[in-house]
Amino acid sequence: MKINFKSVLIFFIFLALILSIFIAFQRNELENHFKQVEMVMSLNKVRELALKVDYDENEIIQQLKEKGISGIAIHEDTIEMLSFQGRIAFLDTNDLAILNLIQGTRFSDLESIAPGELLLMCRDDSLFQRMKDFFRVYLGEEKVREFVNEEDRHGLSIQGDKEELIKIGMGFSEEDIKKIQNMGFNVILRPKNTPKVTLEIIQHKLLTISKIENGSIIIFDEEEALGFPSAEMLSVTAEFLQENNYPFGVIEFASQKGIQSIASTVSELAVRVHSITKEEMETITADTAIDRWIRGAQERNIRLFYINPFLSREEEDLVQINLHYIDSIRSELVDNGYMIGKAGLFPTYQIPLYFIYILGLGIISAGILLLMEFFSIPSQYMLLLLAVGIVFLPLINLLAGKIFFMKILALASALIFPVLAVIKNKDYFLKPSLSKKNHSYSYIELLKRIIYGITGIMLISLVGGLLIGALLTHYQFMLAVQLFSGIKIAYIFPLMLITVYLWWIGKENKRLLIEDLKKPILFEHVLLVLLFLIFVVIYISRSGNFSFLPVPDIEEKMRLFLEKFLVARPRSKEFLIGYPLLSLAITMNALRIHFLKYPIIIMGAVAPVTIVNTFCHVHTSISFSLLRTFHGYWLGILLGILLASIFYLFNKIFRAWFDGKKYQ
Repeated sequence: MKINFKSVLIFFIFLALILSIFIAFQRNELENHFKQVEMVMSLNKVRELALKVDYDENEIIQQLKEKGISGIAIHEDTIEMLSFQGRIAFLDTNDLAILNLIQGTRFSDLESIAPGELLLMCRDDSLFQRMKDFFRVYLGEEKVREFVNEEDRHGLSIQGDKEELIKIGMGFSEEDIKKIQNMGFNVILRPKNTPKVTLEIIQHKLLTISKIENGSIIIFDEEEALGFPSAEMLSVTAEFLQENNYPFGVIEFASQKGIQSIASTVSELAVRVHSITKEEMETITADTAIDRWIRGAQERNIRLFYINPFLSREEEDLVQINLHYIDSIRSELVDNGYMIGKAGLFPTYQIPLYFIYILGLGIISAGILLLMEFFSIPSQYMLLLLAVGIVFLPLINLLAGKIFFMKILALASALIFPVLAVIKNKDYFLKPSLSKKNHSYSYIELLKRIIYGITGIMLISLVGGLLIGALLTHYQFMLAVQLFSGIKIAYIFPLMLITVYLWWIGKENKRLLIEDLKKPILFEHVLLVLLFLIFVVIYISRSGNFSFLPVPDIEEKMRLFLEKFLVARPRSKEFLIGYPLLSLAITMNALRIHFLKYPIIIMGAVAPVTIVNTFCHVHTSISFSLLRTFHGYWLGILLGILLASIFYLFNKIFRAWFDGKKYQ
């Protein structure tokens, strides 16, 4: 009995698909139990708001709690902040000389204070002791000397750089922590990194944190994680978090230096945090901000909202504006199925290694099927390629490690399946009729071809997406500690491969392909290439979270509209560009119009590429990705049918003009 090796490849793909669906159900169950969101505000920001409106700080804090704020962030004290609050005096010898001249102040051993030294005075004994201990660790005991003035008040004489010292973190206020805890809030600590990074300094800071009882979570302050740039000190911080089972925040889009090193070491303790910066809060509207918060929870597994208040509004009752803002965020979260409370840790879930091998076997099989579209491969060679792939799977895992192995397979799936989706449905684009050479499709037949063709492309792409989603079902990817690698390659390579394929199949004698390269370049070729390059630049620049091309206002409004009514907003490139262009290409093929058909197919291929890319973002829930794909599919078909109908009618009226354009 002769074995059909092509059927064997399809079987392995089907087996991988069944497994990916099983994993998707498990993942969906996991994600449905991880829907508690914590809303947090900085104590410094609360104080800034209270000061601005002349309002009682404690009363504002209590009202925030009633509206849904469950955590208060406490920053480390700094010389700058303590001086502003009037709790300390921090002077250099020039400042002191002026005060002596004006007020007649004298210190018993002033003559021993050298020019350029810094002086610190503090009435709070516990605060003074905390600062003395820190300065001696940070600068060395020989550079910090304690003295007493005539009123028996203690001070410090410090040898150091004033501009450096006024901004470094000096530990946390015990008074603030106790007050916040007594009011029923979770305490979020914001430790600062220091310009000098030594083991003694890092250990002193971590010891300070360990003495704080019932701390909820650590979110490193400003632009650096504690210990950066030293890899050794970052590992000390990570070890402390692990030993104390202390959750820490990863602020998305902030790119804190060193946070990735810590997160990769203790990823099981990571909590995804989103914040709208104080600069953005000066211009953003409340409705836009609320939409952004909900989008973060739904699309990116954000579980801690670090909320900055509105402080620059001209309205009279700024407190009420912010209370309404917080309450609206809470209401929207609840309406979308989320609970308000302490941000929990994501379960340390990962699929077993043998699942990855099965999924990898499906991807290898798909790759061989794609190769067969370019070359005629005898059965024995197909078997050999499959055997080589099976051998290489454990070898790559052994050499690269599990995480990188998963990334390699995911990238392979992202490169293979969009191309396979288009090529396997090539008859809708490249063959006007299988039997009747002069047959002209009716309008109803054309609509069927569009629906069948687009559905076929969507389903094959969805298989690739589900395989990626299953492969990367690992808590590190779901928390975005690890990310899909090669996103730009995955966007552009399938389009390039489809371009090569369309050129490849146009020649029965493949040797003539070389002759094509020797032909003179016409102006229309240059124009087509230029237009295509412009399309690619826009396409690539609009991919991902950041783009140098701004989103037009009308598109932003459309996005918000779709988010509101569809929950999972479909990708614009998918339903606005990809599916309509593919529908147009199917229509042109059915009407035997070849002018510009190939460029339209290539640009339309952004639809299957985008479908697969949707599932590369594993920090987005699987149900959300599926819903987004479904909405993109039916909206794309509707817009595609609309475009095809206009073109079909236009062709009926102006057929004579198109008859002269039958070249590719």
